[in-house]
Amino acid sequence: MKKLCIIVFALLVAGSVFGQETDINKVYQSAIENYEAKNYKKSAGEFSKLIELAKGMENLSDYVLFQGATIFAGNDNQQKTFQILNYLIDNRFYSDFERANSQNEFQKWHTTKEWENAILKIKENKATQPVRNRQNIKAKLLEAKSVLEKDDGKHWGHQVWNDNIIVIDYDNTIYSLTKLSNSLTDDDTLYYKTMESNTLVFVNTTQKYEGKEYATVLSNYLKDYSSTIIHELYHLLQFQFRKFNGDAIAYLDETNARILLRLEYAALRNSLKAINENKGTDEVKSYLKDAVTFRKERQKQYSKYLNAELEIETLEGLANYTGFVLSTYENKHEKAISEINQREEAETYTRPFPYATGSAYGLIFDYLNINWKNGLDKVYNFAEIYETKVSKSKLKISKKAFDQAKARNNFEEINKQETAREELQNKLISYYTELLINKPTLKVAITDFDNYGRSFNMNGTLKLKDKGIVYSSIRGRDKSAGKNFGNFSTIEGKDELGKAGVLSYEENGITYFVFPLPTGITDTKIIGDFFEIELNPNWKTVKKNDGNMEIVKEL
Repeated sequence: MKKLCIIVFALLVAGSVFGQETDINKVYQSAIENYEAKNYKKSAGEFSKLIELAKGMENLSDYVLFQGATIFAGNDNQQKTFQILNYLIDNRFYSDFERANSQNEFQKWHTTKEWENAILKIKENKATQPVRNRQNIKAKLLEAKSVLEKDDGKHWGHQVWNDNIIVIDYDNTIYSLTKLSNSLTDDDTLYYKTMESNTLVFVNTTQKYEGKEYATVLSNYLKDYSSTIIHELYHLLQFQFRKFNGDAIAYLDETNARILLRLEYAALRNSLKAINENKGTDEVKSYLKDAVTFRKERQKQYSKYLNAELEIETLEGLANYTGFVLSTYENKHEKAISEINQREEAETYTRPFPYATGSAYGLIFDYLNINWKNGLDKVYNFAEIYETKVSKSKLKISKKAFDQAKARNNFEEINKQETAREELQNKLISYYTELLINKPTLKVAITDFDNYGRSFNMNGTLKLKDKGIVYSSIRGRDKSAGKNFGNFSTIEGKDELGKAGVLSYEENGITYFVFPLPTGITDTKIIGDFFEIELNPNWKTVKKNDGNMEIVKEL
């Protein structure tokens, strides 16, 4: 069972409608591109527009806001620069002194009183950060525990809360409500320690630690009203009953399949909107019928993928639904709409789709008050649930009904967008075929897959036909004590589709990673244009007669 891993950069903290998200992303990209081209005036204008579209700085991430401060500094706008910096310092407890102090654009103000005050507060934030982190993490874990103990297993028939949860911070500190070996505590409630090397991977998932299975959650996912904590704890419960495959569904990157899935997304979004706007059950059911219509047509055309598709949807879709429905989000239907928007924006649909469909169908079925949950050891089929529990008959799809459903759910615009995207997709396939198939490469085999952790941006993947999957942003960490070659990562800022890529494929039960040839090699490190590899002891690179290279273990 290959558990999915997620790294998703969230520009917005709060959800928004699909068109607004698209506008925000475009404006953000334009601001960055103009900044990189040293067109600071235009970049500053775009960032001001971004703040307006986001309805305030409170809805933008720390990372994006710091970029904004840098952009305004590049445009010599001292007032706007310090407005953002002081917001970060006072409201987000910004504490990265080294980054702030070394930023070139800020250096012209280093002798000002404003800068002196800012730096004093940043240093104070850094000094108090460990205590604040512990207080915040404890509060978030106890909040999730309270929510799930209140549910008391009613939702799935089993208690979702489990003390075996670890929060991982990016400074390698881990936190738990259960005592870990050699851990410290301030109050016998939260325990913390520095994580040993080659033990846990920085990812939201389930992992084995000190002989036990834990749900692991990254510290920057704690602001989502307990949703991610509940999602991963649900997996911990789910795996007690059955293991599900989480394999990518390759056909979903084909244009026709994407169009049908986007039509399903549109219909689910319209059904959720009808709930939000109190339009009544008839309209909710009408759009739900449209969604199932598109789903059944897509699954009929690609029937050989059905079992794998239903497994990943049961695995991640139900976990995401559970995270939403048991969270403290005030408007869960609006959150499900935002999830559809986010997944629809993704470059690839092969892995992200169940996060949208699972939460949407689950919440719609709940609204219709049907008894659709039948245990944790089953594979769920939402089309069958609709037919047996909602319509109570097999859905028959005539051409006329199908065309009417398309018209109700924005087919013309979706078709236009996907046709244009197909051209870009073909260019990406050509680029990666040349980079990772035709040209000489560096290859390595994973000899102990169970002890090799991977985390990646699922929105930055590409199926390279029958050659494997390309990951533009990926990290690999060895937990096998040297049986595998070591650790690697793509370089942040260079890890976009069309600019970077590591190929992964499976052959005869062995997983391989393929990199472009490196630009530099030492005894312990391999450096490429967009990747870095840290070798374990007794591993080395060898050059073959055909110009390719391999990483092998020394005999």
